[in-house]
Amino acid sequence: MSPALSPRPPASVIGRRVNRVEGRAKVTGQGRYAADHHPAGLAYALGVGSPIAAGKLLALHTAAAERAPGVIAVLHRGNFPKLTPSPNNFSDGTKVGEVRLPFADDTIFYAGQWIAVVVAESFAQARAAARLIRADYREDPPELSLGTAQWPERSQLSADAPDLTRGDPDRAWREAPVKVEATYTTPVEVHNVLELHAATAAWDQGKLTVEDSTQWVVGARKALAKILDTPARDITIRAPFVGGGFGGKLFVWGHTIIAAAAARKLGRPVKLVLERKQAFTVVGHRPATRQRLQVGARTDGTLVMLRHDSVMHTSKVDEFVEVCGEATKVMYRCPHLAVTHRLVALNVGTPTPMRGPGAVPGLFALECAMDELAVKLRLDPIELRRRNEARKDPQSGLPWSSKHLEECLDVAARRFGWKQRQAQPGSMRDGSEILGWGFAAATWPGWRMAASARVELRRDGSAKVLCATQDPGTGTYTVVAQIAAEVLGLPVEKIEVAIGDSSHPEGPISGGSMATSTVVPAIAAAARAALDNLRRLAVSRRGPLAGAAAGALIWRDGVLTDRRRRRSAPLAQILASAGLTQVKGEATAGPGAEAKKYSFRSFGAHCVEVRWDPGIARLRVSRVVSAFDVGRIINRQAAENQVHGSIVMGLGMTLQEASLYDPRTGRVVTDNLADYVMPVNADTPAMDVAFVEHPDLRIGEFGARGVGELGMAGVPAAIANAIYHATGRRFRDLPIRIEHLLG
Repeated sequence: MSPALSPRPPASVIGRRVNRVEGRAKVTGQGRYAADHHPAGLAYALGVGSPIAAGKLLALHTAAAERAPGVIAVLHRGNFPKLTPSPNNFSDGTKVGEVRLPFADDTIFYAGQWIAVVVAESFAQARAAARLIRADYREDPPELSLGTAQWPERSQLSADAPDLTRGDPDRAWREAPVKVEATYTTPVEVHNVLELHAATAAWDQGKLTVEDSTQWVVGARKALAKILDTPARDITIRAPFVGGGFGGKLFVWGHTIIAAAAARKLGRPVKLVLERKQAFTVVGHRPATRQRLQVGARTDGTLVMLRHDSVMHTSKVDEFVEVCGEATKVMYRCPHLAVTHRLVALNVGTPTPMRGPGAVPGLFALECAMDELAVKLRLDPIELRRRNEARKDPQSGLPWSSKHLEECLDVAARRFGWKQRQAQPGSMRDGSEILGWGFAAATWPGWRMAASARVELRRDGSAKVLCATQDPGTGTYTVVAQIAAEVLGLPVEKIEVAIGDSSHPEGPISGGSMATSTVVPAIAAAARAALDNLRRLAVSRRGPLAGAAAGALIWRDGVLTDRRRRRSAPLAQILASAGLTQVKGEATAGPGAEAKKYSFRSFGAHCVEVRWDPGIARLRVSRVVSAFDVGRIINRQAAENQVHGSIVMGLGMTLQEASLYDPRTGRVVTDNLADYVMPVNADTPAMDVAFVEHPDLRIGEFGARGVGELGMAGVPAAIANAIYHATGRRFRDLPIRIEHLLG
């Protein structure tokens, strides 16, 4: 495209450390979240969960609750509106968190399962009345364990994760000169977002508006349209501000369905906000996994085979697969490979994606096994990765769209000071502390969806960008503003961003680290479309530049210039000549033929230092240096923030987090922020984040891929490997806690 059609300001805003454009609204309280809306006539709902994990609901006693002050209704299986199950298809946007609808039957599948909802004039009244509901059950023993065998008898194969075999891994395992075989486990983790799940639903003349805490306004609209048997055009989902999601708010959960159905039944707006303990049961979690790794290599460290077998749980009412082996099939050059996944249905709520689904637990196992292989070979862990670098996608055979993992290894090692590492465990000390240095590599798919956007150039010289995506704290508002500012040649402060509304042009889900790579080309195309339309106005019969060639006009600083005739016209004059206050441009952009020609992935490397003081039994992660190949960085500050948060989440997964179930009742024991241990500021290590910036122009304009998931992938393995280096003890089960080090 010629410079005239692709104007750029003298100083590019791409790659700069731009502050959050929505930051002031958040810190001053002007930004309203799902629970902050109070339409006229609002009623408050609170869900009631089952205290048992398996059995049958025999009777529900609601009379006392119905007589309680302020109670409008108690809704349950006997009087709840009829609903239609969603097709539950990600590709058409109807994916839901749990396919079983609320109050669908009287079978109890997990503790906390919705059995009723109280609707009252105030939240306090709803909560008081909910405590009055009693129920009779037939209780069955809950199934809560994955079992001890690699393939429990009750395990099942998932159609979403078929077995994969490359070469002859069994023969290669038998013949491999050097072997590592180990089993690794990860526990249930819970998202614990700052903003609790909430929905405020209101109907007006057959049209539904839901203020929802969601990472996918378009998906929520499409799923609710099916469930409520209402045209999607009559549903608006709004989520302009989301207080964290991490995957837990990707899909529609029962509380949003209940709020919408109750509002229609009662003829008034209904708000339903989860209590903190309910966030441990009815809105998903990362499932527990047990993974067996077999790694075979030659004596020089070259891999000859990999086997990665995974078992994880799902619920009794739905199927969710944590695809632990997804990264294994492409991470290293290896001729013989087998990857399998099996599910065990337990009496727990349905799992859901959590930051880096599949890759985070999967790379914990793979990268720990690689470290064990390095120790057995007496080979530097980073050198082992170099020797097995995959120059093309080992599974598809396609060339990488852009890959610079080796540069990540170099940068991370240099900035960390890896050359000073002494290989012998426990040999590095600083006073009373024993230092452990660990390493892990990481990868994550470079996904991109189709998206649409609209850009409005306004008479006052500002612009507005509209797209039905959302910002769960990742910086999407600012990235959108930067792209529009770059193409339009305007200051970022002149760009208004309107997202988080399903009535805008259709945008992507905020998950899978794909939002940036998806919206950037659409925003840029819409901005150019607006400029093209402005040019047409300028050269029209009534335009100030009539007679000029539209394609030859230069746009800069809010002015179109016809250099040939030495004429110029500012934006305001052009719009005034057409009797307009703004000119619009709309565009859709999505993956093209390149999607079948290249393999798109991001890569990274983590070096971690832990300090272990056996005298006072203190273990801490003191330092993390990470380097990433994620294409072009649009906002360096937002990208670094994403990685910092991801590293801290990886620290929590490795050393602290686990959701525990009472084996007798199936109830979550750690259902609060006091008992579910997570990292706090005092646990945060020094973090040095580097980006080896190589724009991946095959994935889209500006060459940006996602970073959020990749920042966490590999971190647990790097920490576990550092603990081995400090203590000489190999821990394969997460979390690794002080009592394990003392055992």
